[in-house]
Amino acid sequence: MKGQITAEYLLLSLIGLVLISFSIITLAQIRESGIDSYELILLKESASGLANTVDTVCTLGNYNSRAIYLKSEVDISGGETNGKQYIIVASRKSGDEIAREVLCPVNGRGDVYGKTKVVNKNGEIYLEN
Repeated sequence: MKGQITAEYLLLSLIGLVLISFSIITLAQIRESGIDSYELILLKESASGLANTVDTVCTLGNYNSRAIYLKSEVDISGGETNGKQYIIVASRKSGDEIAREVLCPVNGRGDVYGKTKVVNKNGEIYLEN
């Protein structure tokens, strides 16, 4: 009888451990998904803020500048399609990219993070950390 109680206890313990393991795995996946969503929100915020700042500096004219604080590490590049200028903001962590139309060509390339200065030099936008 004692051997049967021990076997039942071990079986119940094993089932409990399996359920706890599944719970931990599920919670880890939920956490990862939340982090990815948060990073995407920060990227969108950085892209929108940067595009708005570029348009402001472009409108103000030569040798004007504005500072912006970017909350995510991003790679910046500029491009042109069908005569329209774009700024392309790519996340360094996830690799996601967002393109926003801007008024002036963007020549600042490379990674930026934190306080970033957006400068208009003869109608071209440069980004400086």
